[in-house]
Amino acid sequence: MVGMRKLLPLVLILVILASGCLIKQPARVSFKIDKTVLKPGEDFHVIVTINNTGKVALINARLLLKDESFKILQAPKFPAPLKVGESVELMWILKAPDKPGVYSLYLPLELEDELHRSWGGFYGQFSIRVVKEEIPVLGRGVEMNITVPQEVKGGSVFDVEVSIANDETSSIDIYNLSLSLLDGMKIVGKERIPSTLPAKSSEKLVYKVKAPYRYVSGYISATLRYVSRDQVKTLVESSKTTVIWKPWNATRDVLMEAYGAKYHWITDEYIVDAYWNQKYNSTSRFNRTELRPYALPLVKGVKSDYEAAIAVYNWISWISVQKTKNITLNPMEMIRREEKVDYMEGQILFTAMMRSLNIPSRIVSLYDGKDCTINPISEFYVSGKWYVVDFRHKFIGTRDEYLATPYFPRIYQLLTKDNYKLVAQSPEDMKGHEHIDVTPDYLVNIDGRLSEIIFNRLNPTIKSKVNKVLLNLDENERLFALFLFASAPERDLNNVLGNYSEGRIEKRIKVLYEFYRNMPWSEDFTKYWKLFAGEE
Repeated sequence: MVGMRKLLPLVLILVILASGCLIKQPARVSFKIDKTVLKPGEDFHVIVTINNTGKVALINARLLLKDESFKILQAPKFPAPLKVGESVELMWILKAPDKPGVYSLYLPLELEDELHRSWGGFYGQFSIRVVKEEIPVLGRGVEMNITVPQEVKGGSVFDVEVSIANDETSSIDIYNLSLSLLDGMKIVGKERIPSTLPAKSSEKLVYKVKAPYRYVSGYISATLRYVSRDQVKTLVESSKTTVIWKPWNATRDVLMEAYGAKYHWITDEYIVDAYWNQKYNSTSRFNRTELRPYALPLVKGVKSDYEAAIAVYNWISWISVQKTKNITLNPMEMIRREEKVDYMEGQILFTAMMRSLNIPSRIVSLYDGKDCTINPISEFYVSGKWYVVDFRHKFIGTRDEYLATPYFPRIYQLLTKDNYKLVAQSPEDMKGHEHIDVTPDYLVNIDGRLSEIIFNRLNPTIKSKVNKVLLNLDENERLFALFLFASAPERDLNNVLGNYSEGRIEKRIKVLYEFYRNMPWSEDFTKYWKLFAGEE
C-alpha cells in the first residue's frame, strides 16, 4: 500500500500534464512607465520587456486597455519571430485621460506563439495622477526634448533635434541614445553622442533623417539611457510627424529614385498588348498629360498615393456597369463618350489615370496560352507593394487581401490544374503577346499568407482550436480549408468555428474537399462556406 500511495501522486501529475492543465508560461514579462503624474491628454510611454522562455517562437504581443479613458496612440511592430532565448523591449505610446483624477492603469498583455496559441496572465498595474495645475518639480534633474517637423515631403531629408539638459550637481554618463523612427525612415547623418554630460550643462544633437516615398504618420521617439550617481536611468520622449507623398507633384528624377525599375509602369504609353488591340479593334495608347486634367480634380486635398487610388476607384465605380456593347481600349474615348464603362474598360481607365498621377499601375489578367484578356484586374504600386483593384467584385486592397477573397480560389484552380498563368501586360513593340508572368508572386507561400489574414480575423479563444485542425489536414485539404475560412464573413467565421468542435470542423472540411476536389470550383467560394456552416 505504501508503494501505491507513492505512485498515485505521480499518476495524478501525468494525467494533469496530459490534459494540458499544467503548462509553462512562454515568457518572462516586465512592465514600466516613464511618468505617473501627467497633464490632461499628455503622452506617456509603456515599456514592456519580453523574454521568450518557452518552447516555440513568439509572433505577436497585444496590449489590452481596460480603461477607455486611456488611448493607445502608437503600438510597436513586433519583431516576428522572437525565438526561444531571445528578448525584446517594446514601447507603446499612450495618451492620458482628459479629466483630472487618480486612475488605476491596468495593462494586460496577450502573447501569441507560432502555433497561434494565445497566452495571458501578463499584466502591469500603475497608479496614474492627472492634474490640471503645473506639475511641481523639485530640481529638474536630467531632461530631454525631441523636436521634429509636423509635416515633411516624401523623399526629403529633415532634422530631428534631441536636446539633453543636466541640471544635477554632478555629471552623468550617457550609456545610449537611440531613435525609433517610422517605417521606411533612415538616419543619413548624425552628430557624435557625448559619453559624459557635465553638471549644469546641456547638449543638442541633430539627426538627419530621410523620409520614405510614401505616406506615413506617427511618433518618432528618442530613448536616453544614462548613469547618475551609480543608478541607471531611462528617459523617453516622442514627437509626431507626417510624411506627405503626392507623386503627381514630383519631378521625373524624384519619381525614378522613388520607383526604380517600376518607373516604366508610369511612362509606358500602351496599357495592353497587340492581342487586345486585335481582339477589340481598338488601341490602349494614351497621353498621360492629356488625361491629367481629368485625374487631378479627383485627388484634390488627398495626402497620399493610396488615398489617390481610392478616389479614382470610387469615381470609376460610380460610372461603371456590368456590360457595354462597344468596348474600347482607349481611356480618352471612355471619358469623352456619354455611356458608362464596362468593368474591363474600368480596369484600363483606372490604370491609365493612375499613371497620369505618376503612380505605377498595370493590367494583370489570366492567360490560357492563347487569350490574355481573361478576368482582367488592375495593380497599382504604393508603399513598397502591389495593390489590386477588381471592379467586377468591388475590391480594392493588397495582393494578400485579394487572395483571401471568395473569388481567388477559382483562379487558383485554373493556375494549378488547367495551366493558366497570371500575366502583367507589358507592351513594347506591339507585336502579339507581350506580358510578364506574375503567377509566382500570387502563389508563393499562399498558405502562410492566407493563414496570417485568417488568424487576424479569429477571436483569440479559438485560434488554438483552428490551428490544431489545420495541422491534422494534408496539404491540399489545408489550403481548401483556408480558402473556405477566408470566404466567410468575419462574424460568421468566429461564430461557426467557435461553436463547432475540432472533430466536426475537420470532418466537414474533409467531406467538402473530397466531394469538390475534381470539380471546377464556383467563382464565388462563399457557396462552400455556406455548405460548411449548414446554411444550405
